[in-house]
Amino acid sequence: MARRKSSVSGWLLAGLIALGLLVQAVEKYWPLFLTIGTFALIIWLVAVFRTKPQVTSEAHTPRKRARSSSRHDFASLDDSPAYGASEISPAKLSKDSEKFWVAPGASRSLKGYELGDMIYFGTGLAGGTGVFIEPALVDPKLRINTKGAEYTVRQLNYWPSYTQASPEARAAYLKWLAQGREDPKTDIGYVFLYFYGLERRALVDSFQSKQAQAELAAIEREVQRLLSVYSYNNSFHFYASSFRDWLMVRRGNLPRPVDPPPLEQGELNLVHRYCLGQFALSKTPLPAPWALTWLHGDPAARLRTPATRCPDIFKRAFMRQYALDHGEGLKLPINKTRLKVIHQPGNRVLYNTGTTKIILDQPDVTVLSSPLKKLQATADTCMAQIDSYSRYIGRNPDRAESADALVELPFPLWPPRTQQRIAKLAYTLRTAGKPMATPFEKLQSLLPEWDGVTRKKYQGLTRVLSEAGLGIEPDFAFGGKLPKPDAKIVLFSDEHIATHPDATPEYAAAALTLRLAVAVSAADGNVGSEERDLLERQLEDWLHLDPSHRRRLQAHMRWLISDPPPLGNLKKHIEDLPTYAREAIGDFMTEVAKADNQVTPEEVKLLEKVYKLLDLEVQGLYSKLHTVAEGPVTVRPVGGSTTGHTIPPPPAPPAPAKPSDDLDMERIAVLHAESEKVSNILSKIFTETMPEPEPEPIPDPDDEIDTRDSLLSLDDAHSIFARKLLTRTEWSRDELEELAEDHGMLLDGALETINEAAFDTHDMPLTEGDEPIEINQEIIEELTA
Repeated sequence: MARRKSSVSGWLLAGLIALGLLVQAVEKYWPLFLTIGTFALIIWLVAVFRTKPQVTSEAHTPRKRARSSSRHDFASLDDSPAYGASEISPAKLSKDSEKFWVAPGASRSLKGYELGDMIYFGTGLAGGTGVFIEPALVDPKLRINTKGAEYTVRQLNYWPSYTQASPEARAAYLKWLAQGREDPKTDIGYVFLYFYGLERRALVDSFQSKQAQAELAAIEREVQRLLSVYSYNNSFHFYASSFRDWLMVRRGNLPRPVDPPPLEQGELNLVHRYCLGQFALSKTPLPAPWALTWLHGDPAARLRTPATRCPDIFKRAFMRQYALDHGEGLKLPINKTRLKVIHQPGNRVLYNTGTTKIILDQPDVTVLSSPLKKLQATADTCMAQIDSYSRYIGRNPDRAESADALVELPFPLWPPRTQQRIAKLAYTLRTAGKPMATPFEKLQSLLPEWDGVTRKKYQGLTRVLSEAGLGIEPDFAFGGKLPKPDAKIVLFSDEHIATHPDATPEYAAAALTLRLAVAVSAADGNVGSEERDLLERQLEDWLHLDPSHRRRLQAHMRWLISDPPPLGNLKKHIEDLPTYAREAIGDFMTEVAKADNQVTPEEVKLLEKVYKLLDLEVQGLYSKLHTVAEGPVTVRPVGGSTTGHTIPPPPAPPAPAKPSDDLDMERIAVLHAESEKVSNILSKIFTETMPEPEPEPIPDPDDEIDTRDSLLSLDDAHSIFARKLLTRTEWSRDELEELAEDHGMLLDGALETINEAAFDTHDMPLTEGDEPIEINQEIIEELTA
């Protein structure tokens, strides 16, 4: 007993000593003890809260929804704290979803609301993981407040759950269900809540129930209906469209439309990629409409202002140019990258279902850069063709079909009605086989309204007419000048005129010489019928010209006759020419007359007039007419007129005259050689015909600088590869190995190059991790800011 008391006394004494030491320590170190005590209290409170019995639809960790690309906008959803508690024990939750599902065509009612079908209805359905309450479950036991039933107002958390919603939000959701689920003003949270149930039915139940599997078609139709109403929300469009794609593949119901379906938010969808792969597998040439859709929907394509400002004109231009560049169409290669459908569920309870990825046994040709480069080249040609038209429309948006605008377009892109008028005119001239003189204003009447004809617009008209197989005189490219509305112009048919857009030295010499001849012929006030016939026959002497230029020369002569150049002005210029230049002109015109080995009396008369105008000895003309390379020239046919100068016979015995169709090729060669020299001399005489320089085009303020081809300042190949990376939030390494191979790259080297560029411009890498390889969402936001 004494030992026991002694032991107690000892312990008591030790306790008192310890307490005293503790008091002293507290007095000395009380801030430290206060801090430790506060942290201990916080830890205890957290432990108590976490051990409280409750079931939620899933523990909430606020975060952003994953993006399929940088363009998805998630600001419309709330990033709220965790859901409230439910009083159901996890052990009592049911996994038999068939007891809760309201099949298509059936309905449930609650508190006066007729809710319709395709929802989960009841109490205690477990979520996809089997632990938490299904977020989409409509529990009739939970309270609602109809006074706040306004579904256009946000009342749901970021991760919506019927169980965790307020009574007012539940009533609003029931009201939306009952009123047809189609009001576009609905807060997107209610649409997501309903969508969660459709996802659960397809991603979970259809693998466990034949009835659920049979309902996949109805679910797909319902998802498509929702997309037709709520696609304006980028987040919903992302989840719902990928879910619809998954449903189509799961059902084996991928369509193959003849014509490409519309893009979705400017991007290719699964049907587009599937059909493009089918073209590759079947080795069928890619039709132009599909090529254009691919070009519009690929993020690596570069379409500048002309294509976006004038989409209909660009489409017509592309269809035409695509046929010229690629015939029946591009042949797409069969690459290794497989087409994949990966659906990321909006319902976070379904993240780990393992059923959301499907790989199709066909190539995904949209990852290839080679076909897109060819389409881009065609598009670049088209944008160049309509660039000046686009600039004009940018400044004059209400004059898209005026003549001022149309002359900036290639003729095949004109409106069909106006095209037909010009085509009819071309047919008439082609049938007639000769030029037609008409007032300029009559030609203008075939076109839409003009806002004044300027030099630039007239040049555009000349180009357009050439594309229609028509030529016009005067033409700036051939030394013409701008006609007045009441002045005569000459139109002629020439299907090959577009291949002869400019004057050659030979043509220039011929035209200027002809002008001189017309001026001499009209010296007495007009060009008579005999002189006209002479000029017509003289055209046959220009045998060294190609057929297209000879046709133009004939039209040019008709135009000159309709308005002959005044001889008085020519005399002053000719007087200023040195003797050798005047002799060169005389010699050249003589050689032209001798080109067919026949010189008629009328031609001799004209040459005499020219020699007098040039102040040259006429006797020298006769000597030149008898200077031949092979035999004599027939100057006057037997029985011809004896008027004029008598030309002495040639010293050598006469040889048989060469027939007119047996050309003197040596003389033709001389004409070619002399043409440029004489053209330069004559052009000094007709100085008023020289074209004025055109002003530089005014820059279009709306024509943006295209920087899409230099993402992160990368070269084209790595830029295209980087853009492909941005279309997903993460990739498996095997997928990227295939993608890199299709682009002709080694994956590690490509990623290193891209990440170095990202560090240089944004101080962060574009990709992170090794398996899977994740795309840095922060840098995406900076790239698209």
